[in-house]
Amino acid sequence: MISRKRMFYDIEVSYFIGSFWRLGWKERIMPHQIISYPKIICISWKWEGEEEVHNLDWGIDKQCDKKLVKKFIKALDSSDEIVAHNGDRFDIKWIRTRAIDMGIEMNHTYKSIDTLKLAKSSFNFHSNRLDELAKFLKVGQKIPTDYTLWDKVIQHKDKDALDEMNKYCNMDVTVLEKVYEKLRPYTKHKTHYAALTTDEHWACPECGSTNVKLRKIYTTAAGVKRFQMQHRVPECGTNYTVSGKKYSDFIVWKMKNK
Repeated sequence: MISRKRMFYDIEVSYFIGSFWRLGWKERIMPHQIISYPKIICISWKWEGEEEVHNLDWGIDKQCDKKLVKKFIKALDSSDEIVAHNGDRFDIKWIRTRAIDMGIEMNHTYKSIDTLKLAKSSFNFHSNRLDELAKFLKVGQKIPTDYTLWDKVIQHKDKDALDEMNKYCNMDVTVLEKVYEKLRPYTKHKTHYAALTTDEHWACPECGSTNVKLRKIYTTAAGVKRFQMQHRVPECGTNYTVSGKKYSDFIVWKMKNK
């Protein structure tokens, strides 16, 4: 079995607080009207295949996210891949924004899998929201909540509300992993884990299994042959493509291991 560290994570962020005179769709709030900028209230993450969900929050009184950002980045840096829903546009950018604001070192690039992008690019679901995907795929659902929870945490420093938000964030991560596991066999891999640990680069890129089969041969527009492989179902069922050289290596390996 290949050793890999795939992280599933989610964050909850506070809102801007500002001073303004009127409400309305056409009213503009300018930068000088900002009283306080958003911070990260809490972060939850888990490692693939593990039961434990890790959680950090900003504390009920200080509402300071420096320690949690610093600790989470250490976990982030130890990962092989990170998975989040809308993570490329939202989560990782907020973490990086808070890091630069507080002078915390952080890698500029992570190997990221965004389940929102996977849902949009490869499927035609009725909704690409994480909760709706989970319901459609029959893997559970998020904890229902609304923005009053944010008011209780941010403005009233309600400890029970913060505990509730941590549970909400934890459940998001649990649901996220289940959704990804459903989507994964139908989408293209980002990391070839077999190539990291074995010489069988034709093996399953997800788990390194040699129990694979040829599904189809096709050619590119330039006339180059490509070989579509699959890790046999009911195992992980990963579909992937290899070159002619790698397919030849696969045939040689099969002959030797008959």
